[in-house]
This record gives sequence, C-alpha cells and structure tokens, in this order.
Amino acid sequence: MSALLLAACGARQSAAPATAGLTLPAGFEAVVVARDLQGPTQIIRGPDNTIWVALLAGAENAGSGQVVALSLTTGERQIVLGNLRKPTGIAILDDALWIAAGRDLLRAPLDGAKAGPPEVVLQNLPFNGRSNGTLTTTPDGKLLFETSGSLDGTQATARSGTLWLLDPARPNAPSPLATGLKGAYAHTFDAAGRLWTTEIGDDTVDGDAPPEELNLVSAGANYGWPQCYGDRQPASNFGGTAAQCEETRAPTALFPIHATPTGIAAAPWDADTLLVALWNSAQGEIVQVQLSSIEGSVSGTVSPFLSGLQRPQHLLALDDGRVFISDFGSGVIYALSQTR
Repeated sequence: MSALLLAACGARQSAAPATAGLTLPAGFEAVVVARDLQGPTQIIRGPDNTIWVALLAGAENAGSGQVVALSLTTGERQIVLGNLRKPTGIAILDDALWIAAGRDLLRAPLDGAKAGPPEVVLQNLPFNGRSNGTLTTTPDGKLLFETSGSLDGTQATARSGTLWLLDPARPNAPSPLATGLKGAYAHTFDAAGRLWTTEIGDDTVDGDAPPEELNLVSAGANYGWPQCYGDRQPASNFGGTAAQCEETRAPTALFPIHATPTGIAAAPWDADTLLVALWNSAQGEIVQVQLSSIEGSVSGTVSPFLSGLQRPQHLLALDDGRVFISDFGSGVIYALSQTR
C-alpha cells in the first residue's frame, strides 16, 4: 500500500485553519484534517492514532471505492482496501473491517492496519436504490446496519425498512431490532447508552414528501413506515389510519423535507445534545438537537449549529472532545472542538 502526504496534518500543532466559508457557534473552532478526498462518507476511529474514512473515490456506481487510513500523528494516508462499490458504512469489529457496500455487507480480515480480501457476508439486501447507510458497533460487540425501505405496491418488501443487529459469531443470521424505518441511515449511542437513529423518508405521502426524523430506538418498536410518517401521521396513499399510527413509536424530533440526515453524533460537551448532519440543506448545515425528558418521554428541540459545508455527510465524536466531520461535496474532513 502506498502512503500519500495529507494536504493538512491532523495534529493540533500544525492543523490548517478552517475555511472562511464556515459559520461556527461562539466558543468553537474547526481545523482541516484532510483535503482532496473524493466523496468521503463514514469516518471511524482506527488503530494507532488514525481515523479511517470510506470514499466513493469515483462515480457513485463505478466500483472504485476505498477505505483510507489517515494518520493524525504523521499526516500520511494509506489505502486499506480498494475496488469497493459505493462504500457508505464501515466498522472495525472482531478483528475485521466491515463494509456496507451497495446492497452487500462485506467483511475483510484485519492484521493490524492491513485488510485482507473482503468476503460477502450478506448480499442483495433490500434497499432504496441508493445505499444502506452507515455501520455502528454496539457496546456489547455487535454490529448495527439497516436495510432501507423498498415497496411492493403500498407495502414494505420483506426485510426492508429495518434496523438489524448482527452478532459477528453468527453473521449470516442478523436479528431485527426495529422496523418501520424508511432509511435509518445513521446511528449513535449517547452518554446514557441510548441508541439514536436518523431516518430519511423519500416517498410521496398524500401528495408531498414527508419530514425527516430523529428516533430513539427501542427494541421491537415499529416506527410506522410506510403507513405512517412524521409525528405518526397516516399516509392514506399507503393505507395508513390514525388508529394504526397511534400504535407506532413517535419521533423525538423532525427535520425539514429532503434535509437528508446522513450523520449523527452525541456532542462531547453536552450529554443532552445530539449533532445531526443535513446532507441536503441549503446552508450546508449541522444542526443541534437539545434533548429533554418529561414524565419518561424524550423530546428534542432542533436549532442551527454550524453552516457553510457543501454536503455534510458523517460525524464522529472522539473521547478527547473533538467531532470529525466529513464533507462529501468538498472532499474535506474537519475536526471541530471547543475553544473554551
């Protein structure tokens, strides 16, 4: 594997300043960790003070995707794995690199920072024609992945619209964790151990697009798709009824239609705040969701946080208080941190 010099080193001492186009909240700064990345999607923490980044590295369906290791110490990058079809999700688990690639879930054995040839674990998964989102490891060593929603008439096709839990000891037999999720693209655990997922809804319901959602995941819960959308509103064109939707789980917060929330992270500086990347917002936004609990019910208030990105894709919160941001549109990765 060849090593290429990063355009900007991730170490704090020599990191380049953020571009002037970013609008940051008071008390925060952003530095450029890497430039010239072609279509960066998910970021994860790698071994030896690196971050690993999935890249399309070409046209969406060209099969030229890569996983690249970016050193935060030396400022170098290495290709860990190449020739991937649309890698939107990656995770390191059980001495292997897992990749959500198109309609397949792949696993490549790891020897330190070197990956062997990937094998197909699950193939031809139900999806929405674009991708099956990101991957998340659970605190107890399992893998979360989604199968995006696809329709057969007005009904969900079998095994679609589902968030799955995979035990690496039994990789061919994942268990459904939650259903009724059109596109559970991104997931994260907060400081309290709660699991959150964004939901991208791109169907037409009753003549319009539905809002996007933030959901608190509860095992076995049904979140309504395709019969229900938004805050448990019935989609009459899919046969939804008010009584049916009343039995589904309500979202914690809603985002504008077509906002496309592709990234989520728990804010390291506030246990009751989530950050969400809106890939399709006009302002290139990352918004914050302030969580509050009333009588056991959690609600979220959405407000602006950061803007000026082209296509904010993924968020990764580190224990040292930084949040890494991949900008799919500009090919830049930023590190966001507090200044006070």
